[in-house]
Amino acid sequence: MVASASAACLQIYDDGPGWPNASRDKERAYRQGFIEEARRVVREWTEPDDATFDPAGEEHTARQLRLRTRERYSIYKPNYGPLCAGRKTYHMGYRPGHEVPAARLRGRHHALAYVTQSWDDVQDFEAFDRLVLPAWLVAVERWAEKPIRPRVIVPPPRPLHIARGDGDGPAPGQSDMMRPDNDSPPSAVSPPSVRALKLIRADRIEMRRPDWLLRGMLERDTLSLIFGDPGCGKSFLAIDWACRVATGTPWRGHDVKAAPVVYVAGEGRNGLGRRIAAWQEHNGVSILGAPLHIAPAVAIPEVGQLAELIAAVEADAERPALLVLDTLARCFGGGDENSTQDMSKFVSACDAMRRRWGCTVLVVHHTGHADKNRARGAIALKAALDAEYRLVKDDKLLLTATKMKDAETPVPLAMELVSVELPGLVDDYDNPVASAAVNVLDADVSAIVSKIASAGSRGKWQQLGLTIARRLIAEGDDGQVTVDAWRKACTSVGMVRQNQHRVMEALVERGEIIVTNGALTLPNC
Repeated sequence: MVASASAACLQIYDDGPGWPNASRDKERAYRQGFIEEARRVVREWTEPDDATFDPAGEEHTARQLRLRTRERYSIYKPNYGPLCAGRKTYHMGYRPGHEVPAARLRGRHHALAYVTQSWDDVQDFEAFDRLVLPAWLVAVERWAEKPIRPRVIVPPPRPLHIARGDGDGPAPGQSDMMRPDNDSPPSAVSPPSVRALKLIRADRIEMRRPDWLLRGMLERDTLSLIFGDPGCGKSFLAIDWACRVATGTPWRGHDVKAAPVVYVAGEGRNGLGRRIAAWQEHNGVSILGAPLHIAPAVAIPEVGQLAELIAAVEADAERPALLVLDTLARCFGGGDENSTQDMSKFVSACDAMRRRWGCTVLVVHHTGHADKNRARGAIALKAALDAEYRLVKDDKLLLTATKMKDAETPVPLAMELVSVELPGLVDDYDNPVASAAVNVLDADVSAIVSKIASAGSRGKWQQLGLTIARRLIAEGDDGQVTVDAWRKACTSVGMVRQNQHRVMEALVERGEIIVTNGALTLPNC
């Protein structure tokens, strides 16, 4: 800008955090610029487009924008004498009012610098971007909400401080307020220290006993999973465990230490209140005042939603000891469960929360479509688990450990779902409303295991053929059904005649049906 000599101007370009004059407007603008850029970085850099991703170029652009803005607010004296080199020969100073826009641009530049200069001390860039940056954004959000105090500058948190668990950043007295070169990014003055890699001799490793959340089932600070068919009672079991931890209710005669629980309810949320009420009624325990917190489903592989969940938990709940994700499908987002890459992102998000809070993460999941003996999706999920349980429903429920990484595998556990009438709750027709609760059976499970193992080895059509035979025999009065009637029912559900013959032979060979004189019966019927 060219101005007359009498034009008002400032001799110093005020682009520092507190120099020469700190003000609330400057600090507010700095925080606004920093958090805007931090949000963009976390949103775009965690899943970058390789064709356009240029962090060094972005930081250079941000710095050049600060320089251009400084030039835009500069005041120069008009032409002076015949030997003048140009209209901007004599610099007079800077126009008033530049402090706020300069502070905002400084905030945007510093947010970029905090991240890019942290990379100098990072080896696993993918893990840094996917795990550290979301947690850093949560800390930045908290920093931006802190009250502004005159002449006290609180710098933003640094990513590697968050990764090491050092809190939100340096102490207020260690701000970059007194830095002589205010154009330099903050990390240039106080780069984050790197924890040196240390080796430990095997005979010096400390042995620790298991720290059980639920004795024999869930260990603290682990990733665990329950899987089973739809409707088998997975969520009822997860609710039972969550309520026991939140209230300190014993599990199979073993004491449970009460601790906060966060239950992310993605399925059956409308009936969740009734299920919790049924658990209270069945166990004679109240959850009044218990630290059991319910959250809606979030796609945790997506950085923004993961950051929202972390922020909500830390704002409204104590540090949880148990985090339940019910179900994986509802917390997975738009990825492909069969993709190793997408499943690894889900596991990484679970690990990020587990490490942050030192909690047990319990995932509720479905069985595979073809193989009912394993959880659905990529094998990367099972590889990452510390414990995995399969829940099967026949006449009773059978809970079987299919993986126990660092503890003795528990014996199969028989349970049942019992109907519980909810006191004081009726429907529109004044009928009492009921839900269900899990009841553990201290019984010999060998017969249940044998029965379920037999059922698990059946193919799709064999299971369907046996189900049809059981239904038709139950509908009759003489404990049998004609083979022709069975074939007709099988045809109606899409089983071709060739498959019918193979199914009948297989079921007869396994002793699950008996065919005599054109009639079909069941053993011991």
